[in-house]
Amino acid sequence: MWNYFEPEERTWYSWSLDGAHLWMRKNGEEWRFKLESIPFKRIINDAHGPDNADPPGPDSVSIAVAAGKKVGLCPHPSSIPYIVSARNDVSILPGAEAWFTIALPPVLRFQLESGTILFEASPFVTPTTWFGDKISGSLCLSLPIELEPETSETKLDIAKSDSSLPKSQPRSALYLSCHSLIQCRIVVRNKSKEALDVKRLAIFTNLMNIYKVDETLISDTVVITAGTDGSLKTNMNNAGYENLEKIHVASKSAINEVLIMPRREFFAQYCGHLVEPGSAMAWRGSPHSRVIEENQWIQAQRRIRRFCRAF
Repeated sequence: MWNYFEPEERTWYSWSLDGAHLWMRKNGEEWRFKLESIPFKRIINDAHGPDNADPPGPDSVSIAVAAGKKVGLCPHPSSIPYIVSARNDVSILPGAEAWFTIALPPVLRFQLESGTILFEASPFVTPTTWFGDKISGSLCLSLPIELEPETSETKLDIAKSDSSLPKSQPRSALYLSCHSLIQCRIVVRNKSKEALDVKRLAIFTNLMNIYKVDETLISDTVVITAGTDGSLKTNMNNAGYENLEKIHVASKSAINEVLIMPRREFFAQYCGHLVEPGSAMAWRGSPHSRVIEENQWIQAQRRIRRFCRAF
């Protein structure tokens, strides 16, 4: 599905994308495309292609003009964050960590080997919602996937194509079996002295690489750490994926991005400590890497205001 190939002239090809369908035809330097998207909730486990196909219906198609021989269907993460909710209230006690596995809908691009993008669209329709406060929040894709902490018995190794799926979560298992979705591991580590409540997580993708094993798409592991100083940090971990074929390279790289750093803004204003706006060490963190639950954000703001009033 995800390999470059040389299409025959004036021949329609189709891809089945777990309920959505995509068509392509090449005629000289003219490329034609058509997409039939579906709501994310209507996804089914049926992904394959490219296959020789009859012409699609008479509806409008997208046309691109470019010279090239080989073309590939290339998956990329969404340019706006994903947001998912916990099935139940999840409380991570000090010193503990929780693992989650979710499936993310990609943006698909028809792309020449030179990197020229001919067509781009999302096969799955997902609603959007606002996450965070009015000033520093972000518009996110709201996924109908519920976070469920994994145990040692249900923990998956998504780098293996034959990973068994938990039978106790049939809907989650359906998403995790779809080859047109990106399998993403998340670990939340609590190194603070207080319990960490997880209700919703926003997953920012500017640091995320995508790999493939057979036909399965896999992202870096998202690591979220609550520190002893009240900070919340995120980074991407590619451990276990180093030998996999990388098909999407992150737009930027960082080892650790600070999401919340209490008192940083106070020191910048009153102690002359320079903080570059938008940098990873700014108090509000990188606008592309906040992965926080709204109540935790509000609590952090209150702690900082109390600290400032003390002076």
